[in-house]
Formats: sequence, structure tokens, C-alpha cells
Amino acid sequence: MDAQRALLDELMGAARNLTEEERRGYKEVTWDDKEVCGFYMVRFCPHDLFVNTRSDLGPCPRIHDQKLKESFEKSPRHDAYVPKFEAELAQFCEKLVMDLDRRVRRGRERLAQEVEPAPTPPLPAEKSEQLSVLEEKIKNLLEQVESLGEAGKVDEAEALMRKVETLNAEKTALTQPQNDKVLMFAQEKKMALCEICGSFLVANDAAERTQSHVTGKQHVGYGMVRDFITEFKASKEKASEEERLAQEKEAEERRKRREKEYERRRDRERSREHDVRGYRDGGRGTDSRLRNGRNGGRDRHRDRSRSRSPVKHSYRRSS
Repeated sequence: MDAQRALLDELMGAARNLTEEERRGYKEVTWDDKEVCGFYMVRFCPHDLFVNTRSDLGPCPRIHDQKLKESFEKSPRHDAYVPKFEAELAQFCEKLVMDLDRRVRRGRERLAQEVEPAPTPPLPAEKSEQLSVLEEKIKNLLEQVESLGEAGKVDEAEALMRKVETLNAEKTALTQPQNDKVLMFAQEKKMALCEICGSFLVANDAAERTQSHVTGKQHVGYGMVRDFITEFKASKEKASEEERLAQEKEAEERRKRREKEYERRRDRERSREHDVRGYRDGGRGTDSRLRNGRNGGRDRHRDRSRSRSPVKHSYRRSS
């Protein structure tokens, strides 16, 4: 029946059976509404962990709905909202743990205080009288033992010592029940503190009671809260480290790009300088050839002019 109702809700909407008047004031709730519990959507709601315990937070003021949670998980915006909801849950859980840790510190201080041992309760009048008689007998016997020892009567002294031991045993039996009660009272007062949930426990308690505490709602609930905080912080630190490494990688790539650009610019400048130097050297060679050509032409013209001029002969007069 519930499955059919859920199918109809999915196909026709939850307001399918409402009257027209009821539909006017009806608003269909979606997972991203403020009335919906984001803690429940993404992980767990702390209000559900401590029901009927000393740490009960009361009912959650926001909506918990499995269908809305399934809708959230299928939504294309799911991954974008998870960090937001988890951060809000971590903030709420950290406040819970801070309050709990304050109680744990106060509990430790209480346990650390030195508890004065309770005074031994007085013996009843009848037992007190019996104890006085025994102590007097023991005192007299010890005096006799000392006298016999000085007189060298060792056997008699040893016999009296055996009587003294018997009387001491009676004395111990007379006072032992009172000492047992004091010891039992001290053991009952020896307590321990659970560091997870802050509960006081009896030290060296029975295994069944210890197991019952470990599997109880309060211990399990605070264990979940502490585990989530640890996981959230580790995830946040990992994301910060990955972001730092990505920034360093990007900075290194920018540095390498700048170095390559600088190398290309330097190569272009060197190439440009080489071209200018070659042009200058080439220009000087052309000028030299032109000058040499002009000078050579003048020399050849001079030689031809010289060859065409008449030769003057000089004759010597005969005497």
C-alpha cells in the first residue's frame, strides 16, 4: 500500500487528493527549501542520535523525508550542495563536541580531586568491650613472655606466645567486618570517565555493562559526531593541499612560459642584430668594389693616353 501511494505521489504529486481550496494554500516542498534539513540530506541529523538520552536535543525543527533525500541524490546540483551542507553540519557538530569536552574537563577535575577516606565507623559497645578485654589479655601475656624469656624459660615463653597469636586472631576477626565495609565503600566510589561521550562509569565494571555502554545511543552518537568532524577536517586539509599544489604547479608553468618567451625574444633580437651586421658588412664590400672599379678605369685611361702621345727623341750633337 505504501509503495502504491509513493508511486502515485511521484506520478501525480502529493497534493492529488486535496480540494481546490486546499490547493490554493498548498506548496510542494523540494529538497532545496529552507524547511528541509540539509544535515539529513547529506549525512545524518544530530537530533536523531540522542533520542531518550541525557544528551537528547529534541526533535529537529526541519523536515526529514526519505523521498526528498532521494531527489537530492539524483539532482544535477547534488555535488554543488554537498560541501555547503557538510560545512553547516560540521559547524553544528563542533559546537556539540565543544560543549561535551567542557563537561569532560569538569568530570576529570572531579575525579582528580583527592577524596579523603571515610573514617572507620565506631564499634558497637559490646564489641568494643570485648576488644578491650582482648587487648588487656594480650598485654599481660606479653609481659609474662618477656619475664620468662629473661629467666631462660624458653618453652613456657613460646607456649604463651601461641596464646598471644590466638588472641590477636580473635581481635582481627572482631574488627575485620568494619574494615571490609570501608574497603567496599572505597571501591564503589572509584569511577572512570568515558572520553567519547562524557559518561561516568564504574572502574573495572562487568564486561556486560561496559559493552552495554559502548553500544548505547549516547556513546554511538557522539562517536559518529567525532568521526564526522575528523573526516571533514581531513577532507578539508586534503583539498587545501591539492589547491596549494595546483597553485604551485600553475606558478611554475607561468615561470616556464616567461622563460620561454624571454628566450624567444632574445633569439629574435640576436637574429635582428646579425641581419643588421651582415647588411653593414655587405655594404662596405660593394663600396670598395665600386671604388676599385673607378680607380681601375682611370688607370687604364691614363695608360692608353700615354701610349698614343708622340715619342720625343733627343739627339746628341756631334762635335
